[in-house]
Amino acid sequence: MSTRQRSPFSIATMSVTGCLYTIPLLLGAMVASTAGLADWQNVPSSSFRQQTDYGRVCYRTVQNPYVYFGTKTTYGAVAGNDLQTPPDCRPLQVWLVSRHGTRYPSKKKIEELKKLNELKTMITAESTMCPEDIVAIKNWNTNLTKDDHYMLQRQGVEELKSLAVRLKRQFPQIFNNPFTEANFKFLTSHKQRAKDSATVFYQTVFNQNPENELPIVQTSDERFYLYKCKQGEDDDDDTKGQGEVKKFEDGPLVRSVVSRVSMAMGLKQNLSYENVSLMLESCKYEKAWYIQSRPAWCAVFTQYDLEILEYIEDLKYYYDNGYGNPIGESMGCPIVKDLIDNFKNLARGKHGPLGIFYFGHSPNVLSVVARLGIGKDSTPLLSTNFEQMKTRKWRTSFIDPFASNVIAVFYKCRDGNKAMIFLNEHGIPMGKDDCRSCPWEPIEAQFNAITTNNQTCNLNMCRNSAALSSINLVIVIFTYVIHVLCI
Repeated sequence: MSTRQRSPFSIATMSVTGCLYTIPLLLGAMVASTAGLADWQNVPSSSFRQQTDYGRVCYRTVQNPYVYFGTKTTYGAVAGNDLQTPPDCRPLQVWLVSRHGTRYPSKKKIEELKKLNELKTMITAESTMCPEDIVAIKNWNTNLTKDDHYMLQRQGVEELKSLAVRLKRQFPQIFNNPFTEANFKFLTSHKQRAKDSATVFYQTVFNQNPENELPIVQTSDERFYLYKCKQGEDDDDDTKGQGEVKKFEDGPLVRSVVSRVSMAMGLKQNLSYENVSLMLESCKYEKAWYIQSRPAWCAVFTQYDLEILEYIEDLKYYYDNGYGNPIGESMGCPIVKDLIDNFKNLARGKHGPLGIFYFGHSPNVLSVVARLGIGKDSTPLLSTNFEQMKTRKWRTSFIDPFASNVIAVFYKCRDGNKAMIFLNEHGIPMGKDDCRSCPWEPIEAQFNAITTNNQTCNLNMCRNSAALSSINLVIVIFTYVIHVLCI
């Protein structure tokens, strides 16, 4: 696995100061709840950059190649190692929601990648790449077929296996028990990559194959079936459509990437953005599949290029599943309510499952992240503020890599009940004291406000999502303007 990088998280309560005349306007405009807001603590920029030279380097020999590719980031590059049981505590329940492991591209993308065989012949003697990189590109080929369409890749199998091994090692009181339907609850998306991820996890934990097919989510289950909000899965072919994403793709920074890539290949005219995107797809997928490799097409990009292109995916998910979507936080209410209700039952002395495990896609994990308030910036992500947002908290490379997960553990301790929440195995500071292992009662009180109202903790708001999305950007920009005026 790649070297793990620690990235702090915290959940904080929003405070409102100043700008008294603007507060009523903001309260009227905001749709999502402000409970349980989160904050990445001051993450040093060095943890986001593995090389300081943005100029042209020889990719085949660079010491620390860039590994942050949004939702195509390999899990081991960003995962933490905070899983633990506090002193004088015993875990009573482990609750998990996980994205599937590393996968192959879509059928459409597999077909498009074949075009790179034509593009590699366009490199001229004017190329600014080193000879080793040029040779690697010239020798590049793809053996993907339509049968690989969205299937779990070998690295994805290893990610789920290793996660299961770590959980089993850290919580033997939970996982040394035999599987029964009362002890352990599984639920998976109907997509094959999610079902395979759940099966690998099951096999590793219990050292056996499941006797029956693991339960698949029903369309009426609002905890995990998000299709009524058009948030069903992570999709290679659904990267356009949002205003800010398109503006950024058409803007000067992305145009400068296209220009630099074209110059790197020695071309007198610029490539199309679509062709450059294909080069990026090959680069990031191959880096996720073979984490120690130096994918050939990564060589056409500088690190600065990759940082710019990474921002496209952050914008996409910010407006699809995150805080730029007026229903982004609300979509996670049913699944977070499931977590809180299970822990509340344990706190009241009721018996519950030892483990609850959900396996799905990016929107499933991000719905939990947004509802818990993790990774929320005070400044919205826009097509115009990339440089300002270099240290943004909403960064999908760290929040939603392949096999991303949210794990919550309920403990019975000598001094009372406690809970811990982990994002990709990083402990999340919670409450006013930013504690890692927190007394349960204040955590329950913090989240009760967003989970006890059955009229609002559902996906009925998705029926009005079209109308909401039409004013979404207006709200975001208006909030940003007020923020600037207030500081």
